[in-house]
Amino acid sequence: MLSFLTGAKGRMVKLLPASEVKSAVQLPIPRTPFDVYRREKLIKLLNLGALAEGRSVLEIGCGIGDLLKEISRFNPKELYGVDTSEEMVGFARQYLEGVKADVMTANIFRLPFPEKSFDLVVVMSEFQHVLEEKQVERLMYEVCRVSRQWVVLVEDTAPQEKKEPGYVRRTIEKYKQEMKKKRFFLRQFDFLDVAATRYVYTSRSNPWHWVRWVFSPLLYLLGFPGSVMKMPTGSEELPASDAAMQLQKWTLPFATSLDGIFRTVEGTTVMRFEREQLFRRG
Repeated sequence: MLSFLTGAKGRMVKLLPASEVKSAVQLPIPRTPFDVYRREKLIKLLNLGALAEGRSVLEIGCGIGDLLKEISRFNPKELYGVDTSEEMVGFARQYLEGVKADVMTANIFRLPFPEKSFDLVVVMSEFQHVLEEKQVERLMYEVCRVSRQWVVLVEDTAPQEKKEPGYVRRTIEKYKQEMKKKRFFLRQFDFLDVAATRYVYTSRSNPWHWVRWVFSPLLYLLGFPGSVMKMPTGSEELPASDAAMQLQKWTLPFATSLDGIFRTVEGTTVMRFEREQLFRRG
């Protein structure tokens, strides 16, 4: 069942059970100052105003519709979303109440739309969970078939392909070459540069755990989770007090300035592809 969290500006943000969040929510749920910063930075990279305004848009794998709601702010001519899960589509229809968007259940490997139906097709965090290359090929074919001009893929990438259970980080070059076979050409790609802030606020792959041990009594009194007393596990736990949340807010400007210095070459990547034009080949 959906639950609700009132944001700082009074907006209602719909949350799913923890077991469903990863597969259903496309944009990071803004629970902390760092989450808000990361979400806003990703939205800026998507450049939705330039690509979606006045155009027909389809999102494949729309989940609960959080990205569709963001796209709707830029007045697209038409806005559609499809997902394989009837439950997620039901949630999306509730979440998008009052938004001019059509969502439906569909097989993403065999989309129910004619060729070149949409000016822009957006796919976020779908390919990285498709493990079989034949299925990747099929999904990519469908994405390109229904796009009239633009395709935006938002996927985790890496310099060398990395496989984990249920998850693959492919290379940008892999996406580039596969899309080129469909006559779509990579025009631009951008990494979500949050390496420094993620290091500071999430404890993922942080080798300097001894620093937290030294300051753990102070951090514990401020309301930070008990995980500061342990080696990092890779999980993101919320600060347990207003003081801890406020401390993150105060330190965020310094940490975000480091994101421009410590650039990343992997992770969340926004890739923009354009269909080959008659007088613009590649």
